[in-house]
Amino acid sequence: MGLDFTADAPDNLLPAWVAGWSACRGYTAAEEAGHPAIVLSDKTGDWEFFAYEPGDEEFAELARNTIASPKRIFTVLTREPERFKALAPQHGLRVHHYDQSMMVTNMSDQDAEDPWYRDPEFKTEIDRDGNVHRARVMFGEEEAAHGVMAVVDGVAVFDHIETNEKFRRRGLATHIMRALAASAFEHIVDTGLLIASHDGRMLYQHLGWDTVCDVMILKPTDAA
Repeated sequence: MGLDFTADAPDNLLPAWVAGWSACRGYTAAEEAGHPAIVLSDKTGDWEFFAYEPGDEEFAELARNTIASPKRIFTVLTREPERFKALAPQHGLRVHHYDQSMMVTNMSDQDAEDPWYRDPEFKTEIDRDGNVHRARVMFGEEEAAHGVMAVVDGVAVFDHIETNEKFRRRGLATHIMRALAASAFEHIVDTGLLIASHDGRMLYQHLGWDTVCDVMILKPTDAA
């Protein structure tokens, strides 16, 4: 059964996003103190913890787990960013990044037809590995843009949408998103989720996505 993002709070959306994001990146999702967690096996080799608007006790417990290693990360989804900016230093944490947002869309509003790109020199390829689809646009032998999407329990999670710098401002990120959205309908899917950078939000808003909360990345104060 899909998520009603007009009614569900982000704490219900968060486990769905973590499961899909983990599938996109080859991580194994777990749980810590009742919250989603993963090991960043291709980066730090240590834990990243996730929570939506944790209470003071929840925050303190996850903060203790985070500061146990300088390689650990604590990602907080929130509609009250100032609260966590103030709370973090009280628990040995600092704000590492605060320029991302969780965004959501009703997949029934997305186009199920494979998109057509206006320049025939650019070729679109979709590689499928079960519920994980990877899209790329090739210009000859050169990759111009790419992205990945995973469907988990009716939720399509989009990740790593990037365009090669020399091919930007040609609408290729939009094309990748539409190609992945169309391929998502090979599965039963009704909700789309992603984490957008500050620069990416305008693109996704244009494609019918809505912002639901901020994403704040916290690290131990002594971390690099």
